[in-house]
This record gives sequence, structure tokens and C-alpha cells, in this order.
Amino acid sequence: MWCFNRRGALPRFIVWGLLVIGCSDSGADGDDDDSGGDADADGDTDGDTDGDADGDTDSSGSYDCATPHPSWLLCEDFERGEGDFDSWLAASDFISGVGDDDRGRVTLSSDNPHAGSWALHMPAAPSSGYQGGSMDWRACDGPQQPNCSMLSFDRLHFRTWVRFAPDHRYVHHFLSLGGSQPDDYWYHGTAGCLPNGSLAMGTTVDFREETHESFFYTYFPEMACDTNCDDYMDAQAVCDECEAKGLPTCDDQVQCCWGNHFGPPAPHYFPVDRWFCLEIMMQANTPGEHDGEMAYWLDDQLVHRQSGMMWRTSPTLAMNRVRVQHYITQSDAQGHSNKVWFDDVVVSPEPIGCQ
Repeated sequence: MWCFNRRGALPRFIVWGLLVIGCSDSGADGDDDDSGGDADADGDTDGDTDGDADGDTDSSGSYDCATPHPSWLLCEDFERGEGDFDSWLAASDFISGVGDDDRGRVTLSSDNPHAGSWALHMPAAPSSGYQGGSMDWRACDGPQQPNCSMLSFDRLHFRTWVRFAPDHRYVHHFLSLGGSQPDDYWYHGTAGCLPNGSLAMGTTVDFREETHESFFYTYFPEMACDTNCDDYMDAQAVCDECEAKGLPTCDDQVQCCWGNHFGPPAPHYFPVDRWFCLEIMMQANTPGEHDGEMAYWLDDQLVHRQSGMMWRTSPTLAMNRVRVQHYITQSDAQGHSNKVWFDDVVVSPEPIGCQ
């Protein structure tokens, strides 16, 4: 069965064009060894002792999309529509996505779903230029529709089951969650820009080519930027674009600001050719303070928690969007179809878990 709570999203093409700028990441890596900011010895904050995502007061249990937990904002198992993508999308919490009009980029598949009969599939077909796609969700306050006013949350968890094809190699950007002001529905396409703490915030879990070594890719007002980006692009054009959005990127010097990397002390790799459960959490900071957090779990085991983050200075900037994403352009793909499947997606202010 399938259920939803009428939240949704409608991304715009400009996001993809601007993200291409960021393919040469030059931000500083910053590792956190889980030595601080945790409530218990196993490196999580849910008060249990097993290092899982959901803790001893499990919010998932036997819940599913037919019988969702009361805290769940979204539950999507892709069963509605009996495999017809347009029918599914018309009734789904996802209003739209990048590539959703091209079945070579985003479709439904009955090929070995995690559960039920169908899963979301991004086939990166040759006929579609080997490109990836996305499906976006917003926490609409009221009916599911574009340009809605949004509910906002200081903490969000985002869980999905993922399966990469055996020959999967690469993604430019992967799963993300974040937010904007409640009346600011649209993505701004701010790749290369220094955040100002009030326009938007978010984080992405990415992985390295071939190895699938995982890490966070994150923008924040105190991030490290590249002052030598004139060597590989028109840095002044980046500065001009950022200034037009009211972002202070080049107030002091010409530079390009790409997402900084944060990863676990020891490399951790996503598996291929099997379903795995990935849960991401982002906790907003007290405005202006360094008490924000982000963490991700693989199959209920904590992979990395990063504390001490300062994303926002505005108290009304909070989380209200999730992107089920496998972003890859034709030039990124280099003639290879990087296939991926997603199933059983849940968003909640509370820990979710994999059961």
C-alpha cells in the first residue's frame, strides 16, 4: 500500500545548470571523529547503546505506508498507479522532478524492488544522454501545489532504500535535505556562492567515483572557498551571479565557494548490487550558534555525525525540503549508464530506522 501527507516540490532547471559549475570541488575537508556533541558512548544522540538511527524508542517498528507512524511527514513506496509513472505522480507527494517528463531519466520499475511491486528507477538511458534525475518533496502547509507556503522544522530525518546497478560508477550529487524561508518555495541555484545564513541551508550525502566512498557535501556561512578559481572558470561571473542573489561571496575578494566535505575518520563505502537503507539527519543550529548537526546511517549503523555546524542566522530559516536525487549530466556520465533504484522513502522530524 501507499500513503502520503500532501507535501510536495517543483524544482527548476536552473538548479541543474548552476550545479554543473561545482564539479571541481575545492572546499576544505573537515572530519569529525565523534569525540564530542554526542549524548551517549556509541556516537548517537538517541539515548540507546547500539549506534542505530532509531534508538530504543523505535519510531519505525512495524509501521509502513499503509500504517504510517504519526510523526511521518512523507511515506512513499511507489505502489500507487500500478507501474504507470504519470498516474503515480499525479497522486504522489512529489509534485514534479528534474527529468520526470523523460522515462529514460525517471520512471517506475518492477525489477527487484525492495518491497511490494514497484520502485523508483533512474535508468540514465543512452537515449536520454545518460543523465540522472530527481524527485523533490516540500513540506507544504496545506494543499499539495507549486509555490505553496511551507511548514518548517529545526530537525529532519530522511530515509530511503537504495540499490546501485553492479556496474554503477559515478554520481555528481546524491541525496539531500535542507530548507528555505517558509514563503520561499523555489530553489535558487546558489552553487559557487557563500551562504548568508538567511536565504537557504542544506546538506548532501555524496560519494566518490568508482569507490562509492561516502561523505557530506555542505555549504555554510563560514565555509572555506577557492580564491584561485580563475584558473579553471570565469570567477567574476560567479561573483556577479552571487551578488545578484544577495550573497556575500566576493565582498572581500574574488572567489568561488563549493561545498565543503565532511566524512568519517575511516573511509566508508556504499555497497553496489544490493538494497541498503540510508538515513540522513540534519539539525539546524540556534541562529548564529555552532550547535547544528548532521549525520547519516547505513543499515541502521551510524557512519558519521558532524557537530558544531552553523548554517543559519535567521530563526525562520529551517528545513522543509528533501531531494531524492541522482544528479549526473551527459558530460559527467562519459557514455555510461549509472543506474539506481529507490524505494520506501520516509521523511520525519523524528528518527526513522530501517525496519
